[in-house]
Amino acid sequence: MDTTGFVKKQTLYLTVFMALVVGFVSGVVYSVYRTPATDGHRHAVSGQQEMAAALANLEQATRDNPDDARAWANLGNAYFDTEQPRKAIEAYHKSLELMPGDTNIMTDLGVMYFQDNQHHKAIEFFDAVLDINPEHEQARFNKGVVLLTGLNDRDQALAEWKILLQYHPMAAAPSGRMVGDLIHQLENAPPQN
Repeated sequence: MDTTGFVKKQTLYLTVFMALVVGFVSGVVYSVYRTPATDGHRHAVSGQQEMAAALANLEQATRDNPDDARAWANLGNAYFDTEQPRKAIEAYHKSLELMPGDTNIMTDLGVMYFQDNQHHKAIEFFDAVLDINPEHEQARFNKGVVLLTGLNDRDQALAEWKILLQYHPMAAAPSGRMVGDLIHQLENAPPQN
């Protein structure tokens, strides 16, 4: 904190970003730690082995059925959960070739482009989803995240989140924090120097 008692803009952005990252990876944490173990190292190795086996099975499913859009989407989801954005991007694109217009896959693809630091490409996919369904909650929220943290465009992020609240007044970030509270915090943050 500075001497005026306000949080610096960079600190605010970092805090918002970290809260969002926690939400994005919470599914991974749950899947890795879902079984009890007495030895933490052994548990982590077991979880890694299970994930590797699951990935191998999903990869095999796409080789066995290359025209199965769901198999490609499932493989993309596994890569998403294991933080392999480039592989997820490839799998999601293959799924969309076979099943165009699936807004949930397009949204996940946008998130993977964001994680791969291809922010404009992420926005492109979120916009495509919103063209199909302007009320798509996750796409609109994620677009705001990319605008704020990837492109450093606070005003546009706020605009997206305000539109989100018009459709979904109780929208919340993956951390559970209400989007309205995020908007309020950003609007009341001191201007960037």
